[in-house]
Amino acid sequence: MTRLTLGIDPGTGAYAVPDADGSLVAVNDLPIIRSGKLGWIDAEAFTSQLLEIRGGTELRATVERVHAMPRNGSQAAFSQGATLGSVLAALQALRARIELVTPQSWKRSYGLKSDKAASLDRARLLFPAADLDRKRDHNRAEALLIAHYAATRSAAA
Repeated sequence: MTRLTLGIDPGTGAYAVPDADGSLVAVNDLPIIRSGKLGWIDAEAFTSQLLEIRGGTELRATVERVHAMPRNGSQAAFSQGATLGSVLAALQALRARIELVTPQSWKRSYGLKSDKAASLDRARLLFPAADLDRKRDHNRAEALLIAHYAATRSAAA
């Protein structure tokens, strides 16, 4: 059975699906619902988008394991936790195979640190057809790199 690898960066809100041959199937911002400063995934829109992309294939999701950053404050940490939780719940509802990966793990494999511009540059090299024209597309770039990291690790295993 064909399998699609989905990379998700819930911290900045994007997902990406490269094809097995390295071409691009999808790269999008996560659909978010907001109530004041609190945000969470619009599960209906997100699952709808993934069902369309997935077709009849198996879906393997690699999600960045985000964590609270003390300097960002409790509201940001709570919102980030709500986003991660709603992403995981939507993926479970789709019966996707889920793997969590720390930012340190996937970034180390590309020689990256916390520089968002470096993530953009690397993703542009690997996926020249991806819509990564804006500085704020670092979220999409990191989702692509997470998916690429997962796909290359599983191919090597």
